[in-house]
Amino acid sequence: MASSKKETPVNEQENDTCHCPICLEKVRKPKYLSCYHTFCEACIGTYISSTATHKENETLKSIECPVCRTCIKAPRNDISDEEWASELPQNKLVLSVSVDPEQDENKYCMFCKRLEKSVSAKYWCKACMEAICEDCRSLHRAVPILQSHKILDISSIKEMNNDVEIEESCNLHEGKILDVFCHDHQELCCSVCHVKQHKLCKHVDTVEDIAFETDRNAMKNIALKYADLEKVLEYMLSENLNKTEKLNTRKHEICMNTEEKVEEIKSLMENAHAKWLKRFEQNHADSIGNIEIASDELKRFSTTVHEVRMILNSVLKCGSSKQLVITNHKLKKQISDHINRLRSLDVWNFSEDYKQHNLDFFGQISKTNEFEDVKLTKQQSWIVERIMCSTPEKIDEDNIIQRRKTMARKDWMNVGFRKLSQINDLPERVFYGLFIHDTRILLSLTSPPSLKIYDISNSTGKCIHTEVCQDKPYGLCRSGLCLNELFVSFENFICHYRIEFNGENAIFLKLGIIQLKEPMIAISRGPTTAFAANRSKTMICSLKFCINHTSTYYPNEAVPFVSSSLISDCHCFIMDDMLKVVDKNNKVIFEGPRDSNLRGLTFDLQGNILVCDMTSKLRQFKHGEGESRDISLADITQSSNVIMHPTGEKIIVLDNCQKGVVYQVY
Repeated sequence: MASSKKETPVNEQENDTCHCPICLEKVRKPKYLSCYHTFCEACIGTYISSTATHKENETLKSIECPVCRTCIKAPRNDISDEEWASELPQNKLVLSVSVDPEQDENKYCMFCKRLEKSVSAKYWCKACMEAICEDCRSLHRAVPILQSHKILDISSIKEMNNDVEIEESCNLHEGKILDVFCHDHQELCCSVCHVKQHKLCKHVDTVEDIAFETDRNAMKNIALKYADLEKVLEYMLSENLNKTEKLNTRKHEICMNTEEKVEEIKSLMENAHAKWLKRFEQNHADSIGNIEIASDELKRFSTTVHEVRMILNSVLKCGSSKQLVITNHKLKKQISDHINRLRSLDVWNFSEDYKQHNLDFFGQISKTNEFEDVKLTKQQSWIVERIMCSTPEKIDEDNIIQRRKTMARKDWMNVGFRKLSQINDLPERVFYGLFIHDTRILLSLTSPPSLKIYDISNSTGKCIHTEVCQDKPYGLCRSGLCLNELFVSFENFICHYRIEFNGENAIFLKLGIIQLKEPMIAISRGPTTAFAANRSKTMICSLKFCINHTSTYYPNEAVPFVSSSLISDCHCFIMDDMLKVVDKNNKVIFEGPRDSNLRGLTFDLQGNILVCDMTSKLRQFKHGEGESRDISLADITQSSNVIMHPTGEKIIVLDNCQKGVVYQVY
């Protein structure tokens, strides 16, 4: 549809009513809608064909007026678009005021044309609104109903367009004209409308009476008011056009400025990305380079180990015993020197992963004009420590096994305990300890978090090393036959340590970390299973502390105490003030008598159980039987936990967790 705005000179604006709002040309065959807007029949027909639709819940299709958007419904459901357009009422007024005798349809008599005759028109009937010939003019004079029609010479254009009077038909009653006006309802109506709808109205006049009293000058003033309104509307449209142009201009300016800023941001982003990538590439190259350097060192050590193995095998095959001793000593020195060299290198902290937590690059650019670097997480590889664990041990494990066998031959229900050493004035209550050497004991402290090593070679033990911990250490247990390899529980994870000594100097080598699914405070290990407890559960686990069975548990002390047998897969603990022993399947195989004072405990080498009872004694329960005995201990007032040397030759008893006394078993 063409734009409704039409550039028309001011002196021609009085003819605008004769133009179609759709095509903007002079209206041809004017048809009007119920909203009184007039269009060419062809234009409104095309518009109906393209826009007529069925609205929801309505059976009749409808259109919206192209000018005022009033909803216009079709006269009936089965009407075609062409029929709808043709059946619209003809706007005779528009047709009357816009008569052009030069138009083709006005050159021939329309009456004769309907009879399929082509007769030149000489006259114009203002009532019929059609061109007629001489014969049809005579017919008008002969037919009474047509005698009142005013007939003009078709060449008299001015007269044709003056004194126009159209008999407007009623839309509701066919054949009736609008000749009455109801002032009460402000409606034009026909005689039938008057009788049916306005009979009781008090102010009703005929159109002729109103026309007689109408002041044409007043109508001219109304027309002038409409002209003024039209000018106001034209001004508003002009203002809107100016606003549109201004907004378009501002939009263009803003888009240009925004594009410049976006390009600036792109440049900043690209520069920041290039710098970030360069740093990341360098860090990555350093990480890979460090791993490659470490790998080269391992290859060199592997060559050393290979040569040592080949030489030792050759001497074993062909050399004398004397040569074997000398060669073994030299080879051990060679391996030790190479390991010391590996330990001196700062290449064993490997890159573990890259993490990029913040992806808000725009926010980073806004604050610092740079991207945040990718975070590099590193982890101690413990490669050297694992190598040391794989080298021949300094402690003879066979010797420990042999010493244990010797002690196991004793009648443990009758052994005695002689005091060897005493550790006084512990900095806080200590619950857990472990022999890490024949004359050294490791104790765990939670405040401040640390592991302390005490030398008990003299009658009074002394602290020779403090290993500061980031987390609180709790339970301790051995990881094998080596006295200096152990596990330490930090409640949510367990660390595997190897402790090396150079005189009194101790080095804690971390061999690995086990992340726990359940918190573990007290821990112990038997031949094939481990046992652990927290403040609500006991747990039977694999040797790597993967949980197999759990049970509800409430310790008598602030922390739990557990122990595992060295000779069988049995584990003991205190539950409901009662000593309990369970097998590796968590089946209870022994229960002792109730005693609310029972605390720490340990298995001896014959499966009997030594239990602290917060007195100066130890209670010993015979394995699988009800027999028990009390063992008096020198310099103990409140026994709270007991720890046995893996050979069974010594024990340490913690006195109310504030001092420790070491005893020789005889």
